[in-house]
Amino acid sequence: MRKPIVTFMIAIAAIAFLTLYRLDYYIVKPGHAYDVSEFIDSEQLYAHEGTLNLMTVAMQVATPLSYALSWFDTSSDIAKKTDVRRQDESDKEYEIRQEKQMADSQFNAKYVAYQKLGLKTKVQFEGLYIVHVVPKGAAEKYLQAGDEVIAVDGKEVTSLDSFSKTIASKKENENVALTFIRQGKEHKVTIALKPIPNDAKGRTGLGVAYNAAQTIITEPAIELEASDIGGPSAGLMFTLGIMNALSEEDLTKGYDVAGSGTMNLDGTVGAIGEIGKKVIAAHRDGMAYFFALATPLDDAYKKSFPDAQTNYEEAQAMAQTIGTKMEIVPVSSIDDALAFLAQLPPK
Repeated sequence: MRKPIVTFMIAIAAIAFLTLYRLDYYIVKPGHAYDVSEFIDSEQLYAHEGTLNLMTVAMQVATPLSYALSWFDTSSDIAKKTDVRRQDESDKEYEIRQEKQMADSQFNAKYVAYQKLGLKTKVQFEGLYIVHVVPKGAAEKYLQAGDEVIAVDGKEVTSLDSFSKTIASKKENENVALTFIRQGKEHKVTIALKPIPNDAKGRTGLGVAYNAAQTIITEPAIELEASDIGGPSAGLMFTLGIMNALSEEDLTKGYDVAGSGTMNLDGTVGAIGEIGKKVIAAHRDGMAYFFALATPLDDAYKKSFPDAQTNYEEAQAMAQTIGTKMEIVPVSSIDDALAFLAQLPPK
């Protein structure tokens, strides 16, 4: 009787190891197309026949079993943890960085869309947003990713530049007083500055990475709710989606349009990763057109990475591989995307 029990326990342990043990790899698969209009809420919205879709990839931490199975899935890739995460970045910091990138993407999309439509916006700087705390740095025991610093030495933080200059003006062991918001509550702390661990320039400081915390007030008011999606790559499609939602004319002419690319405040589109996976997902979900960044790579980058391709070239290659009828459309700016949509015949 004892032997079957031991065998059973060994089997349970083996199954648990194969399915639960977390490897330092990620499995990356095609995700899905999501109609941007589903994320938009405003009192002034127009419904249209066509759709503008952001694209996702599915990413999960690999286990021994999923790692092995991924070798038999031609649409999956294996990525090292170091290719996805920053050095010393915790699970929480990675999640917060993804959320912050999405928030910034939505901010830029609102700004550009309203500028193109000639509508009013007002930008408010709120402070700075902590995205990473360096282990063994001065701020390790006091700050954490997600904190919003609103004052330094009793003075309101009015820009990233003013904050960095205040910190840079101080010496090792000199104190800095910070006021910050964490989970809706205000906190105050005094931190003695010290050398930043592993800093190539040997600087003294708090040992934190941060971005601007800012809000945009629009007229008419509009909200984007996409809390389950992270990263900056939906910027282009958010911008187009907002414009379409606030326009009586259907920019899509009735077609299902997808794409991927970040949106800069000047209206230019930025590169994103895993565009091949997004092309596969768009094809599977029946998209007619797919926007991809075609801005040429600069010479310095091509010299360092001779085999590098633009997002458009990568997307074209994948489209040919899977034999899709979906058209890959090269763009470098929001204006390029709008010009393409404008010349489409009604469906």
